[in-house]
This record gives sequence, structure tokens and C-alpha cells, in this order.
Amino acid sequence: MISAKTIDESVAAIATSRNRRIPLEHLPPGGGTLEVGDAYAIQEAFVRSCGLKVVGYKIGCASRESQALVGASGPFAARIFAPTRFDSPAQILVRDFFSIGVEAEFGFTMGAPLAPRGPMYGRTEVARAIAAVAPVIEICDTRLQNWRAARIEEIIADNGFHGGLVVGPAIPQWESIDLTHCEVTLSIDGVTRGQGASEGTLGDPLDGLVWIANELARRGYGLKANDIVATGTWTGLHFVREPSAVVVADFGALGRVELRVRAR
Repeated sequence: MISAKTIDESVAAIATSRNRRIPLEHLPPGGGTLEVGDAYAIQEAFVRSCGLKVVGYKIGCASRESQALVGASGPFAARIFAPTRFDSPAQILVRDFFSIGVEAEFGFTMGAPLAPRGPMYGRTEVARAIAAVAPVIEICDTRLQNWRAARIEEIIADNGFHGGLVVGPAIPQWESIDLTHCEVTLSIDGVTRGQGASEGTLGDPLDGLVWIANELARRGYGLKANDIVATGTWTGLHFVREPSAVVVADFGALGRVELRVRAR
């Protein structure tokens, strides 16, 4: 089990990395063994110390493709912070991120809380707690210098490769949508970079929400009213390589999400 000292050292390293834009070689800073529970302990300790308001959660590695990319055996949870939760169309500056990856997916806004408890939540109860669905673009970013070689526990500790979330038009009448068969096209500067369908994420996006509701309840947090949950990419991860670019996720009749990346 990770020591309090190692947690404090890891949190300090993450804070320095974020504030000074200095990449992290490893978590913990000097390397060493890290279990999944330890990784969450670091993530949660950073949340307590950073002063940033949590406005929701993301599900990482919700597809087999994503799990294979980082060597994960299943999904994980990470926080979404208020300063990097944007409404579409959004603009961000390259200098505020280490690297900018983009993914298209669904986000659920909660209308009612799903508090921590012993019995597991089922689909019907989770569905009743949803206020709206929205198409979203997740901005993926990591403070880890070589994320491809990093252990999945390091990625979780570093808040799960999350950089920000761009939220598209809300769909309050989401029950009328067949969540299992939605499609999206992700483009960068007008060039299609990814296409996908919603059934690629933990069965369908609602299954993902059920998973994270129970995962957070098990960890003693739960979901609060107005939290947004990004349920995992349909398009895979694609990096913005140019200093200026326009990213568009087109969900057809469900709307478009736009992100402008600027050099200054």
C-alpha cells in the first residue's frame, strides 16, 4: 500500500508539472510500485489540494481499442474540472496543454444525484437520474513525458489523460434516441480523422454511466446533480499536430461540437 509520503510527493510533482509545464518522468516521481488503488489515492489527493472545482467525470478506456492502446484491463474514472469544461464552440491555446488529443463521445448531465451506497445501481435507476445527453469532444492531455511507455496506474494517477471537455447542444428528450446506434465523424481542419458508433463503448453509453455510477459509489463519492459524465470515445484518439486547427465532431441530427485550437 502506498505511503502518505509518496502520495504527497506525487501530488507535489503533478502540481509542479501543471503549473510550470514540466513533463513528468514517472509517478511516483522516483518510480516504484503503484497499484490501481494507489493511483486513485494520488488522483483524489490532487483533487483535494488543487482547489479546482470538480464538475464531472470521464470514463477512460471504455473500449477494447483504448484499453489496448495503454495496456489497461478495463475502464477507469477521472475528474473533469470547471476551468476546462467548455461550451461549444470553444477556443483553447496550445500553450495551456502538453499535447492536444481529441475524441468524440457522449456526455450525460445528471439531473439527480446517485449517492454512495451498498446496493449497486441498475440501468433503470441511473436512467431516471439523467437530465440530458450532449455530444462532446474530450481534450486528451497528459503530464507524463512518455505516456506510451507509462503504466496504466501512472495514467490514472495523472487524472486519466484528461485535459478538458467541450460540450455540445443538450438533448433533454434523450430517451427517444437509440443510444446503441449513434454515429459520429471527427475532423481536423476539414479532414476526416475518425468515425465511429456508440456501441463501441462498454455496450452503449448508458452502460458506461451505470459502470461509473457504481464505481464512484464504491469509492465513496457518487455522482451529484449537474455533474457531466463523458462516457468514452467512439472515434479513437487523434492528435492535433498544428499550432492552429479547427476540430469538429459531427453527430448528424444530434448536433455538432466545435473546438478551435489557437497558437495565441
